[in-house]
Amino acid sequence: MQKRYIIDPAFRALGFASCTVCEVHGISIPVESEEVENLKARTLSMVLGLEDEAVMADSVLEGYRSQVAAIGRSAKKFPPAAEGLIQLIRRTRRFPSINVAVDAYNVTVCNCRLALGVHDLDRITGSVTFRLSSGGEEFRAVGSESVKRTAPGDYLYADDTRVLAWLDSKDSDDVKLRPDTQNLLIVIQGTSRTSREYNRAAIGDAAERIVRFCGGAFAISDVC
Repeated sequence: MQKRYIIDPAFRALGFASCTVCEVHGISIPVESEEVENLKARTLSMVLGLEDEAVMADSVLEGYRSQVAAIGRSAKKFPPAAEGLIQLIRRTRRFPSINVAVDAYNVTVCNCRLALGVHDLDRITGSVTFRLSSGGEEFRAVGSESVKRTAPGDYLYADDTRVLAWLDSKDSDDVKLRPDTQNLLIVIQGTSRTSREYNRAAIGDAAERIVRFCGGAFAISDVC
């Protein structure tokens, strides 16, 4: 592992017991991949076949909703990242096309319903710390022009200079994957509804797919 990962006791006390990270090194993101497009088409068909009741009743998604509600935050304002992606696909009837690496791990997100934080490793400064916010920390989500501020007690993980992911709902635009990304970090914090084995299987699925289409090698580690 290239980075050091720190778990604050207050973060662990919220019930996070199976945080898993994966560093992927030496990738080169191709302009396109026919095989990824085929995967996206199959995943699109699966998502469009979901009933509203199935999405609302999904135990993994419910775990994230409960986690947000437990600290007094709104699950409508901070929906689970996977639910946001699924609802976007259902609304537009399209699978988002970002780049080969992002599209590949979004297939995993749709299948496992876990929040995968995926970041450009070379843009992360210092250690990665899983902690609670003291409030007022600036954050700009992927694709957003507006800067938001965290509230006291919000759970997140951050490097030495910025928040990287907020409430398992949003990732920072500052460290998103770009066409020239060579090394990346995948993070799964998990919930009380998911096991360490489930989280490791999902992160391995995403990493294996990225390496399959972008090259490189990966290493997985449980950090709590």
